[in-house]
Amino acid sequence: MAADRPVRPEADAGDAALAVKLMQEAASATLAFIADGQPYAAFKAPALGADGAPLILASDLSAHGRALGGALADGGAASLLFSGAVNPKQPLKTARLTVQGTVQPPLEQDRAAYLAARPESALYIDFGDMKLYRLALTSAHLVAGFGRAVTLDPGMIKLSTGNP
Repeated sequence: MAADRPVRPEADAGDAALAVKLMQEAASATLAFIADGQPYAAFKAPALGADGAPLILASDLSAHGRALGGALADGGAASLLFSGAVNPKQPLKTARLTVQGTVQPPLEQDRAAYLAARPESALYIDFGDMKLYRLALTSAHLVAGFGRAVTLDPGMIKLSTGNP
């Protein structure tokens, strides 16, 4: 590698646009957190709030739903991994975004945003055990393929969504 080429380049507007695209187009994402001192991951169908914050619907009957409720109560953190289309022959070239943040209660408009993105959830979103959470982003890490990884400030993602 040339001496003048940085190992970890600074994130730019193109990186931010790719990060937003991965979040907007995600049919699913992997939710990760620590529960009872152990790492845990769950398959979820996220949506985005009007401000670009990831939204997660979970049942209190599930381990991850209870963990999200606990994280909400104590200001805990969670992470979501969004992935682009995977090439099975070269999976490490797949663009992917990991976002980290604190679990927060939904804003008033988040329910409508979730239902617009996930209309099938209208069947169960109002069940007593179902809760909607939002992830207030604190950091984001984009891997745009093999050898291209950058850390994004959450403000870059928010700005690139066109939301205030």
